[in-house]
Amino acid sequence: MLEAILNRRSVRFYKDIPVTDEQIEEVLKAGFCAPSAHGNAPWHVVVVKDPAAKERIGSIHKWTKIIIKAPVALVVCIDRSDFDHFWIDDGSAFMENMLIQASSMGLGTCWIGIHGIKPEGVNAEAVIRETLDLPDHFGIVAITPLGHAARYPGPHEPKLPEGRVHIVG
Repeated sequence: MLEAILNRRSVRFYKDIPVTDEQIEEVLKAGFCAPSAHGNAPWHVVVVKDPAAKERIGSIHKWTKIIIKAPVALVVCIDRSDFDHFWIDDGSAFMENMLIQASSMGLGTCWIGIHGIKPEGVNAEAVIRETLDLPDHFGIVAITPLGHAARYPGPHEPKLPEGRVHIVG
């Protein structure tokens, strides 16, 4: 497992090679295995393949533009209509599981934050909600492009940073 985590890097450039439905399904399965507060499993994910939708979402800020050239974008949402105190935590666990799974399959991803982002006064969540016709009670956590990396920065080096591990007892 550590190898998949070490190889998970932010990929910002993608080859023009399709991602299969089977590959998407495997990545999504990993997300749906994430832990959630009180076992609520409030996750929803939108698989965006439509070029016009990717173009609109890609115009939100400088980092969302990378989804335009990726074959697929995955939008992680949380149903906030019930208990939503831990919605960011739940969505983050979902996203991280997908990123690690994609990496283990040789696919590239990049976590693109959305929640609370308002570049130049544009409400990123509102743009995505409107573009994808999502209900108001869906909190949008993040997006990741999914595809075959055109550039790969290489694996992380496993290390424990000096002064950042604190042991009590």
